[in-house]
Amino acid sequence: MDRTIKLHYVYDPFCGWCYGLAPLLTVAAETDGVEIIPHSGGMLAGDRAQMMSADWRAFVRPHEERIAALSGQKFGEAYTEKAQFDYDILLDSGPPTAGMIAAEKVGKAGLAMLKRLQIAYYVEGRPIANRGEIVRAAAEIGLDSSQFEQAFDHASENLDGHFSESQALLEKLRGQGYPTLAIEKGGVLRKLHLGHVFGKPDLFREILRDEVAPEKAE
Repeated sequence: MDRTIKLHYVYDPFCGWCYGLAPLLTVAAETDGVEIIPHSGGMLAGDRAQMMSADWRAFVRPHEERIAALSGQKFGEAYTEKAQFDYDILLDSGPPTAGMIAAEKVGKAGLAMLKRLQIAYYVEGRPIANRGEIVRAAAEIGLDSSQFEQAFDHASENLDGHFSESQALLEKLRGQGYPTLAIEKGGVLRKLHLGHVFGKPDLFREILRDEVAPEKAE
C-alpha cells in the first residue's frame, strides 16, 4: 500500500518567513514517503511588483531579525548591506516562480531551484527577478540551460493559472499568508500549524515520520 503523503507548501520567493522555513523543507525532502508540492502565491506579482526601496527595507528588516533569531537562517551582508540599498533591484514574484516551475518541468528540481534562489537573494544579494540570474541559478543546480530557458519562457507566459490555483488553495486552507503548509493524506487536506515547529527541523522530521507511519490497529 502506498503511504506517500503530500506536503503542500504555499510560499513566495520574496517572503523572508519562507526563507526561514527552508530547513523544514530540507527535512521533508529527506523523509521517505513525503512528496513536496510547492505553490507560489504571487505576493509581488503583476501590478504588485515593485522596486527595492527604503520603505520596503524598513518594512522587512524587523521581520528578518525575528526570522534569523527563530530559525537560525542567516541573512548575508551582500543582502543586508548592498541589495537592500540597491533601488534598481526589481521585486517581482513572477520570474522566480517561473524558474521554480521550469526547474520542476526540466529536472524535477523545483524545490532545489527555490532553495537556490532564496540563497542567491537572501545570502548573496542577487536580483532573482532577473532572467540572467535565474538562468545562472538553474545552471548552478545542474540543469541544462537550453532546456531550462525554453521551459522558463513557457512558464512565464502561464503564471496566472498557477497563482490563481495557489490562492484558491490558500483560501481553502484558511491560510493567513506565507508560508503555509498542509498535509494531504488519504484524500484529506489539513493545514499544519507552524508556530511550534518553526526553527525546529528535528521535531518536524518526527512529525512527518509519524504521518507516514502505518496506522496502528486498535
